[in-house]
Amino acid sequence: MSTNVRGRLLPLFLTIFVVLFWVGPVLAQTLTLTAPSLANVRGRLTARFGVSVAELPVLKGELMDGDVLVLKCRVGLYKDSAYWLDDEISMAYFWSSVKYDTATNEFVMKLASEEALLRGSDLGQLLARGWSKLEIQLGSWALLDRGQKYSLKIDTSLKEQGAHEGLMRYVFFWDWESGSDNSFQLDFTY
Repeated sequence: MSTNVRGRLLPLFLTIFVVLFWVGPVLAQTLTLTAPSLANVRGRLTARFGVSVAELPVLKGELMDGDVLVLKCRVGLYKDSAYWLDDEISMAYFWSSVKYDTATNEFVMKLASEEALLRGSDLGQLLARGWSKLEIQLGSWALLDRGQKYSLKIDTSLKEQGAHEGLMRYVFFWDWESGSDNSFQLDFTY
């Protein structure tokens, strides 16, 4: 193969790499975290944030096609360590599922913290009711020491119910499942 052909193939492969591995995941991001904070609620550390979906028509189409989607949130509080990995102070999880009920023509949401189901024909309003103001308990406020540095880390994912937790990404270096992941970190000194 001549060097001229090689010179043309290299930029082509680099372009394909950029499109597949960098631009694709950016376009697939549908979750947005809103107003993350840490509050003292009756002596308890409480992470407050909201989750919104940017591509509502796509989500609505998936639900109406019969998919059940699950929002999972992992919230962790870490103490800054100057020498090694940060020390985990507390970890909590939240999940919620949403589906379309063809019998009633309504969207149905289950929140892990509540027994009653939320129902509504307007998906945007239902998501706002269920996900716009989340409060996750992380333990006693006494876990914090004055003058110390901490990090609040929030990881969210929206995937089909029963989807592999990253197996496809490790095997094929690409996540073929529909949905998105999002992460946020808030560093602060108490």
